[in-house]
Formats: sequence, C-alpha cells, structure tokens
Amino acid sequence: MTIQKLAYTFEEAAEQTGYSIRTLKQEVADGRLLARYANTKGVIRHEDLAAWLDALPAEPPANR
Repeated sequence: MTIQKLAYTFEEAAEQTGYSIRTLKQEVADGRLLARYANTKGVIRHEDLAAWLDALPAEPPANR
C-alpha cells in the first residue's frame, strides 16, 4: 500500500512536478500557490499542489 504524503517541502514539490524551487516560491509569492509554514519551513499540501497544477493553462501561450 502506498501512503500519500500530506505535504511536500519545496524541494520535494519541485521533484514531484518538474518545476524549479524558484518557480514554486514565485508562484507562492504571487498568490497562485498556497504554502504553509511551521516556523520558517514552508510546505505545500498535496491538495494545494494538485489544484495549482490543475489551474495551469492546457495550452502554451501563443507566440507573438
């Protein structure tokens, strides 16, 4: 039986999604991704990470 993690560190979230830690932290700073903090250690709940991914555009931006 595989146990689903409740939350990921930024490093783990980056590994899981293929996005950089910098990108994830910028998304948090811009209010598009929710992180939670215990002291100074930030974590991203599995559900919040999945919701952020679901909200990304399905198509790349058009070249201009």
